[in-house]
Amino acid sequence: VSVVEQMCERFPYNRFLVTMLSLENQHALCVAARKFQNLLPFGCWWFLNNPSLFEMITRMRLELLGMSFVPQHSDARVLDQLIYKWAHTRAILTKLLIEKYCDLVRAGWTVTEASIQKDVFNLLEGNFSRWIADGR
Repeated sequence: VSVVEQMCERFPYNRFLVTMLSLENQHALCVAARKFQNLLPFGCWWFLNNPSLFEMITRMRLELLGMSFVPQHSDARVLDQLIYKWAHTRAILTKLLIEKYCDLVRAGWTVTEASIQKDVFNLLEGNFSRWIADGR
């Protein structure tokens, strides 16, 4: 992760979509993304993409980055991989977002259908689209 941080610091006008293979690097990647606006955590590497690890990584990203990451990308080599990968992504992301919205309600926030739609759109499309369009 330190090499990624060096690249972000050295090239502040370049944007970096990053996914890492090592489970141990996931927290450091989130911390780096908080420090560098030109770094966006992007999906889960193929070998970390089993449901339990995806859930842990996505939960950590939600806690540390809010909605400012891309939870999943398609690195599937064949269509069958894409189908099951997105099926478990959807189920886990739904579960985690429900937990987060329940936390917000318990804290006194009002959660609306529009705010949920906005968050889901940003996680699944908006963050990436803005990132490649203008770097935010």
